[in-house]
Amino acid sequence: MINLLSNAIRYTESGSIHLECWTVSQQQWAISVTDSGIGISLDAQAQIFNPYFREVTAPQVQSSDGTGLGLAIVSRLVQLMDGEIKVDSQLGKGSTFTVILPLEALTYNYG
Repeated sequence: MINLLSNAIRYTESGSIHLECWTVSQQQWAISVTDSGIGISLDAQAQIFNPYFREVTAPQVQSSDGTGLGLAIVSRLVQLMDGEIKVDSQLGKGSTFTVILPLEALTYNYG
């Protein structure tokens, strides 16, 4: 969540950032971070969870010291928790990242 919130702050020069949490079903819950920032192009949305990918068309991104690893790490951690992450974004209108996780953690018996 820290990565998603810090990205929202970094790429929203003015406007708003919202954090929401809700129950999706009896088996899942969700957290979303919505901002009114610069947004992400449709082409980049297909790649933003890949390591080292950065869409550097906007001045805010060009001047950022990001490595392109944050969203890849978030995506992998969500997968490890048997969840999913989604992005919905429009250039110039902002982005929403939604993480859906199981309500109960799966346990594994290793012996």
